[in-house]
Amino acid sequence: MTTPRPATEDDGTAAEPRLADRNDLARRLAEAARLSGAVLLAMRAARDVTIKADGSPVCSADMAADRTAKTALARLLPGIPVVSEESVAEVAPAALFILLDPLDGTREFLAGGDSYCVAIALIRGDRPIAGAIAAPASGRVWFAGVEAFAQDIAPDGTTSGAAHRIAVRRLPDAGPTTLVSRFHGDALSEGVSDALQSASTRPMSSAVKFGLIASGEADLHIRGGQTMEWDIAAGDCILCAAGGVVLTLGGEAPRYGCVERGYRNPPFVAASSEALARRALAAAAP
Repeated sequence: MTTPRPATEDDGTAAEPRLADRNDLARRLAEAARLSGAVLLAMRAARDVTIKADGSPVCSADMAADRTAKTALARLLPGIPVVSEESVAEVAPAALFILLDPLDGTREFLAGGDSYCVAIALIRGDRPIAGAIAAPASGRVWFAGVEAFAQDIAPDGTTSGAAHRIAVRRLPDAGPTTLVSRFHGDALSEGVSDALQSASTRPMSSAVKFGLIASGEADLHIRGGQTMEWDIAAGDCILCAAGGVVLTLGGEAPRYGCVERGYRNPPFVAASSEALARRALAAAAP
């Protein structure tokens, strides 16, 4: 059973002045994600793959992006511990901490695809209060605090044009556009997609799926297979700020910083509305 750290006035973060402007926090996370994403884009040819203890691949691009993100976060949000996929055993979560995935979608990256990203979330208690996802090959960054934004980015990580507010779309009459994992498909996601009579099903890697739903370009993502907290925390924050929702199959919001379960997520649904999410949960129940 998890032991959450709810955000309260006694959690030691109430006097933290940086928490007053969550949109500014998100912009800082977005800067770190953009810089880290630029490193990934510059290292597209990296193929020096090793397999970690959990069976997932890692290459030099992961590690370079990890170093870049941590350096940027130390400058932009000093003093906040960073729990990264690539150094998870070295740092423990606190009342306020950062979850970092320096390369979400490693298999996509190694296959030469575009839907890989850097995902960074700031967690207070057991929920994200700011998040950013940078997809360098697609030239986009999504970020959110109280509100959700998207912005174009150049290959070097600099911004191109102003950030603009984003929001989920109304469910199309033809049915939802459902995003499924390109490399980690599962029977649950396929079954729910069929049950809801999805107008289209698009294979996609990484947390980019959350950004597309938040931007009104898709409607639904179901994941029955294994994911980790750093895979979804930023997307959870961005999608919720854009008017959507992320729910576990038990109908609850995901919780983060759960060391006792090895930072593993339960299966979840990400949707453009709670109504659509509840329909997906009902379809998943059998």
